[in-house]
Amino acid sequence: MLQKHLIAIAIVTLTVHSGKAQDSAPSEIPETVVVGRPGAFPRNALQNSSLVTPAAQAASRRTTGASVEVITAEQLSKQGTTTLLDALRNRTGISTSQNGGAGSLTSLFLRGSNSAHTKVLIDGIPMNDPSGASRAFDFANLTTDNIERIEILRGPQSVIYGSDAIGGVINIITKRGQGTGELNFSAYGGSLGTHYEGLQYSGGDENSYYSIAGSYLETQSVSQAAARFGNTESDGFDVGTISGRFGWNLQDDINLDYVFRLTSAEVEIDNWDFGAPNPVDNLNRSNLSRNFSNRIQLSKLVLEGRLEHKAAFSLSNYERIDTNVPNAFWASEYNGETRLFEYQANYAANDNNLLTAGVTYQDEEASSDLQALVNQTSTGVFLEDRITLQENWHATAGVRWDEFSRAGDANTYRLSTIYHLQDKPAHIHAALGTGFRAPALAENLFAFGNPALAPETSKGWELGYTTQLHDGQILFDATYFRNDFENLIVWNPSLFVLDNVGLAQSSGVELTLDWQLNDRTTVNANYTLTNTVNRETGSELLRRPKHRSMINLEHMLEDERTLLGLTLAYTGSRLDNPGGTTTELAHYTLLNLYATRQLNEHWSAVFRVNNLTDEDYEELFGYGTPGATFYGGLSLTR
Repeated sequence: MLQKHLIAIAIVTLTVHSGKAQDSAPSEIPETVVVGRPGAFPRNALQNSSLVTPAAQAASRRTTGASVEVITAEQLSKQGTTTLLDALRNRTGISTSQNGGAGSLTSLFLRGSNSAHTKVLIDGIPMNDPSGASRAFDFANLTTDNIERIEILRGPQSVIYGSDAIGGVINIITKRGQGTGELNFSAYGGSLGTHYEGLQYSGGDENSYYSIAGSYLETQSVSQAAARFGNTESDGFDVGTISGRFGWNLQDDINLDYVFRLTSAEVEIDNWDFGAPNPVDNLNRSNLSRNFSNRIQLSKLVLEGRLEHKAAFSLSNYERIDTNVPNAFWASEYNGETRLFEYQANYAANDNNLLTAGVTYQDEEASSDLQALVNQTSTGVFLEDRITLQENWHATAGVRWDEFSRAGDANTYRLSTIYHLQDKPAHIHAALGTGFRAPALAENLFAFGNPALAPETSKGWELGYTTQLHDGQILFDATYFRNDFENLIVWNPSLFVLDNVGLAQSSGVELTLDWQLNDRTTVNANYTLTNTVNRETGSELLRRPKHRSMINLEHMLEDERTLLGLTLAYTGSRLDNPGGTTTELAHYTLLNLYATRQLNEHWSAVFRVNNLTDEDYEELFGYGTPGATFYGGLSLTR
């Protein structure tokens, strides 16, 4: 099956070289811009040619050497995507694993790094739960309502974002309203007793902007413990979300911006007793979770706009309850809170040189019903220089120094460059950098933790080539990457304690292709080869497939009111370790279909089929996955 998908991508690429050129282009390299301008977002609306995450400010794609993928609100809408997990599945460099159906604990591996090595942000707010076992983010509960775009930044990014940004950063950017007030209501229902309702209202002008949204999603889902082991109870999931963004341009040079998101979720779960071969039904067990995150930022332009001051304060609060813990040694309630103060100055020394300096102070605390409140603080200072070396050559260099109250120091650097060829529409991009992850509070200060733990560290680099073909109809990129991980926190059986003794490596190739076949048809494809190795044992890292590929085809009918889409995604075999026994999970292929129909000026309809072929597969050993499911709904915009 893997060979079929590789051949399909190869055929697409070869056909591109021999096909007839059309008038439209799928994606164009943005126009030439100068580096020396501080980013204006959220003072002004975000432009399609800009990226926010690589520099923590709006910057031109053309001057950015990092590997970034952007998922827009339009893409989420036309595919009927309502959860962050569904939005991230099958993206370049990403693999996911979920402990059962909707709402179950979900891990994400970016470029082969650990699940705790991806930093997740909402408008700059760190979302990694400090009360979690490793501070890894659970991707199960976050819905996509009120999201303007999602930026996936691959590679070590600790210079700007500090701890946890080893594999990369996923930044969710809340919608910034503009124009006259617009109301959007969406509702759908379908298989497994699933229904979703969402309401959003947004607008803005040159003086202020706003967006407010609320949604509710509920499903009966499937049994978390796989049905093939005799488990029949459906494990339901529901999540409610309220989010918003409000901003004021108080003067020509002052902006005040406030964002918040409140999420409350419940998911039914099953048991996996220690040493058991597989999970089993539990009819009375649920996980309850609540998260409230908010951020206020004040920015001011001085020196005729060449210097921007930004000061922000973020607070995230987490509550988790397990209603039926398996034994007295497990806590049933966890609480965590992260407070972060940030100051950033962006100074345009000239039109070709933008200097950025920043200071961060973060306070994390966590507790449980079995653990008294503990906390750790960290202070970080960073400096970055974005410079235009020539009109077609841009580079970025940065350094950072961090000090943790519990885990000591961590110093990082990052270099990146992008060079646009002068004789063809193509460019070369490259990056080299280091990252780190400070020990989670559960690892160094909870019971059985090790207070002597130091931060995990990594060194990563990448080299890529991007080209446009057939008068810009095709955009193709090939990137090689490698990451070396040291001081990984693993269980040391000889000392019977967590210790910094883990060593690992990941490397591979990422291929992406965007092709505008004609005015109404587009093809997007990606393939990721990821080689991982535990350098202590020589074995592959668990739950990271060596091969992943995806092909997405979209076609607009001649009436220009109906869009049809097809997604074929392949996940290769990978290792798992249920009950301490290593086993290989089989590869699988999923076929999804979706369609949208513009009924009139205000109403549209959406239809989606997941796993059309009813493929029987497992993301994790012993955990259930849904078969073929069907959903349909309506959306009102006015």
